[in-house]
Amino acid sequence: MEKICKFAVLRYVPDENREEFINIGVVMHSPEDKYIDCLITNNLSRVSTFDDEIDIPFLKIILSGVKEDFSKNSTVTGPSYEDIANLNYLEKATSIYVNQLQFSKIQLFRSADFETDLLNLFKTYVHFEVQKKSRLTEQEVKSIMNKVIKNKPTNAILEKNLKVDLGDELIELDYAYVTRKERVKIVKTFSFDYTQRGSKQASQVAKEWAYNFSKIKEASKLEKQFDTHNIDLTTLIYVKDLTKNIKIALDILNEETITFQARSLTQIEDFADQMVKEMKVIDTKINM
Repeated sequence: MEKICKFAVLRYVPDENREEFINIGVVMHSPEDKYIDCLITNNLSRVSTFDDEIDIPFLKIILSGVKEDFSKNSTVTGPSYEDIANLNYLEKATSIYVNQLQFSKIQLFRSADFETDLLNLFKTYVHFEVQKKSRLTEQEVKSIMNKVIKNKPTNAILEKNLKVDLGDELIELDYAYVTRKERVKIVKTFSFDYTQRGSKQASQVAKEWAYNFSKIKEASKLEKQFDTHNIDLTTLIYVKDLTKNIKIALDILNEETITFQARSLTQIEDFADQMVKEMKVIDTKINM
């Protein structure tokens, strides 16, 4: 059973005036289950590159204290069970970090597997710690959405992995459903979670799919497939770092579809939740 949890990102802030920071950890809290834990990077080399005056041995000592503040691995150290049962514990505990170590705004999300989701949060927000292949992929974006979508009404119509024949190519769109406003909404997901160097791939992917979307509209493929002109082509795009190349890619997709950016796991979940809320509950299936 999924529970509502909270999380916040731990940041190293060398100089507040420059408004620059680097993510170095994540803390996750479930008051209902009296669970709290955090993951903090052991790779501090990038932090020293970010701030060449930092005292790394001293930072390690401070971070060990942070780990203790947000871990309940024994009855001796860390917060008490009474503390972590408090709905506002995370807000209170993170508010005292105001200097070079600070926490992001606390966000809510759903979790049925605390350890796995904490690791996924860590991969998302502290992604320099993991290899490129472990960054958030398009398939993982869909997996996050599917966890929410599985709670849809049983008689709401949802088509996954919709095949569209463009003549010279068969493409696949991720979701199709009828809304309460009697429109068919088509959703294609992307993950633009690239390194600075690899972000050039985003514009190429965007060009290819913008071309596909234009062919779909020119040939009225979806209108014929669904027997209606009331169709919305929508793209959900996970964006980790909004670089120049990523902005170009977003502009390209925006010319052909309604685009939504997700900058966190919570925003991906919120998008999927909105899909569920706007699905029309009917008894008949879409005529595919």
